[in-house]
Order: sequence, then C-alpha cells, then structure tokens
Amino acid sequence: MVARRRAAAWRRGVAALALGLSALLGWSALSLTSEAASAPWSALQPIPGLASEHGVIWQLAGDPANPQTLAAATSSGVWMSFDGGQIWTRTAVHGLTWAVAFSASGNTIYAGTSSRGVYRSPDGGQSWRAQNAGLRSLDVRAISVGPTAVVLGTGAGVYYSGNGTGWAAAGLSGMSVSAVAIVADDPLGVVAGSDQTAQRDNLYISLSVSSSGGWQALPGGDPGGAPVFAIAAGPVAKGASGPPLLVGNLRGLYSSSDQGQSWQSLNLAGGAIWAVTTIAFDPENPAVAYVGGDNGGSSGGGLQRSVDGGSAWSVYEQGLPATDVASLDVLPTNPLTVLAATWDAQARTPASARALDPAAPPPVALRASTGTPISVSVSPTPTAHPSAPPRHHSDRSLEFPVWLVAVVVVALVLALSLLVLWRRRRRRRLEAEAPP
Repeated sequence: MVARRRAAAWRRGVAALALGLSALLGWSALSLTSEAASAPWSALQPIPGLASEHGVIWQLAGDPANPQTLAAATSSGVWMSFDGGQIWTRTAVHGLTWAVAFSASGNTIYAGTSSRGVYRSPDGGQSWRAQNAGLRSLDVRAISVGPTAVVLGTGAGVYYSGNGTGWAAAGLSGMSVSAVAIVADDPLGVVAGSDQTAQRDNLYISLSVSSSGGWQALPGGDPGGAPVFAIAAGPVAKGASGPPLLVGNLRGLYSSSDQGQSWQSLNLAGGAIWAVTTIAFDPENPAVAYVGGDNGGSSGGGLQRSVDGGSAWSVYEQGLPATDVASLDVLPTNPLTVLAATWDAQARTPASARALDPAAPPPVALRASTGTPISVSVSPTPTAHPSAPPRHHSDRSLEFPVWLVAVVVVALVLALSLLVLWRRRRRRRLEAEAPP
C-alpha cells in the first residue's frame, strides 16, 4: 500500500511538471504566432544559391515608379525581381557587386562592381552593359543618382556623369570612397565618405563638383575620422535651403540641417550603440528616416525609425530576418514601402524583407528640382585599380531567443526532477527489500 501511494505521488509530480512544460511551450507558440501576425516585416524569397555560398546582399533597391521591381547587388552579381521578391533572376552582371541604384523614372539602373567598373541598364534591368569610359578605378563602391548627375564612390575617389555613359574625375583620388550622396543639383553638390582607418578625416563635401571639385573636410559629422559606412540626403522641403543630412559611421549617427556646417550626434532608442551601416529617407518627407547597422560581433545590430527628423528614434525590427542590417531603401507608396537586406552572422546567411509603414507621416510639399543633366568630357580607356577591402560586416556573439532559453531551462528542470524522483523511489524500494 505504501509503495502504491509513493508510485502515485511520483506519477502526479511527473504529470505536474509535464503540464507546466506543455503550458510554457503553448504560451511560447502563441506569443510567436501573435508576434508574427503583427510584425511589420515579411521576408522575401531567398536569392538562389546565395545562402549556400554564404553570400551577402550588399544593397537592395526598388524601382520608385514600380515597387514590384527590385534589384539586389550581391557577392555573386546583380539579381532582379519583377514580382516583389517572389522570383529572383540572375542578370548579366556577375561577380562581387557593391551597389545598385535606380533613376527616378525607374527605367535606368546602375550597378557598381568590385573589379569591372559600373554597369548600366537602360530598360529596367532586362539588359546590362559596362559603361567605364573615363573611370580610373573599376572598384565602384557607392552610387547616388540625381536629376542632373550620377555620382560614383570608387576605390580611388569620386566620379560623376550626366547620363551614366561617360565619367569625369571629381577628386579625392587618394581615398577609397564607401558612400556618396548628392546634396545639390545645380551646381552639383556631393558629400562623400571613406571607410579607411588611420585617417584624420573621412567625411568631405564639395558644392561645386562639376566645376572645381574642391573638397572640404567635415570633422563634425565624423569625429576622429571614424570609418564612414553610410550617407543619406533627404528630400528638400518647400522653403528649406537644403536637404537634411545623415551620416553613419563606426561610432554611430550624425545629422546636419545646414549642408554640413554644423553637426549633431543622435541618440538611438534604448541607448543602442552600433555602427550605422545604412540610412534611407522617405523620398517624399524629410522628417521620416530609417537607419540600420550592426554591433561589431557583440550583441547584434538593429533597425530604427524616426518621424521627426532624427530627434527621436524607435525600434522598427519586429519580424526582421536578422538584426545585422546591410541595406535599406524606401519607396514612395501608400503606405510607405521599406526594403531591407540583412545578414545572420551565426548562420552566415543573407536575407531580404519588406515592410509597409502605414504609421509614417504623409508626404509634404517639396522644392522642385532644377537643372539639366551635366555634360562631361571623358577619355575612353580606364585603368583598373585594386579592389577595396570587404565592407564592414561583423560576427555577432552566439544568441538565442528568450522563449527558446526558457524551454531549455524547463526541460532541464524536468529531467533533473525525474532523476531525483527515480533515485528516491529506487532507494526506498531497496530499503523496503533489505533484510531486517
């Protein structure tokens, strides 16, 4: 009788522990389902073969005139999707490709490669042709497209063109330029940044690129000459003197509202401190901006949004495939479309995702662009320049979701409890069977 009561008690203890574990698992699944249902981000289909090769999506861009048309610059070339990221098609641009950018109309697309210069597609990504006349560096790391010019950041300085078929040098030839942004149309103004180390200045501006190319250092936007990874110029609101500027570097995020004359260090939500690797403005509202980055292998990066010009930021990464963010783009749809390319440092795999942002403020009145495309005189034969080192990417420390950690802990507690109960039962049986 005593043995039966003990066995019953043992079974009740095991049942209680199992019930607790089941409840926790059910709660976790319900929480994950609820989170997925409300998450702003939805993953796009993987680019074929890229994950198995541990390839990277360096830049993801969308056609501003047709959000279903996407282009991805990857470590294996340029891929296009014409159905919003469901099916990806390889283009004629192969090999490591740093950058891709659409014209405002979407008909013309540019791609910057690590060793074969710049490619241009005049038909929305259907066909591509190398356009390197005038380039003295074939390592094209960044592209900015404006109404009067296309600007390249290369392994040996800045180049510009009116139509993307011939290029003129614009200076900074001794620098590997990792980011460029057009800040004025006529005359052409450009902000350029380098991710080189051991330099006093890595951020520069020229407000007369097509005439003299004189560059002025902007130490306020890059204190200490930290490597610069991203530069973005927002749209110009009606009545404003110029676009807002955001610069992301190894130390964080900086802003300027007066074309770089003064700068402010911005604080991300939650006190987040990570290298800002990508920035994108709403093309129809300069108060709306998104930033992404990583944390150099510590606790991961993130993605945040501001709707007041950068004064306050909020986390905007629910449903994102990973929190190391390599690229962002914003398309002027209703609601706003945001594109992101991410990198999972643990699995060493890339991913891409889309978010619709109905909470973003509506468009505002903008200043009309002025000027006609710039004319350049070029020499026809380029000279190859050694490729720049790989862009900034980090290996994050090993991390697990909280719910998974909780499940593992409960499972361990259950196993330990079962072991203790079994040992007690066995000892009591031995005591009962022992001779008097």
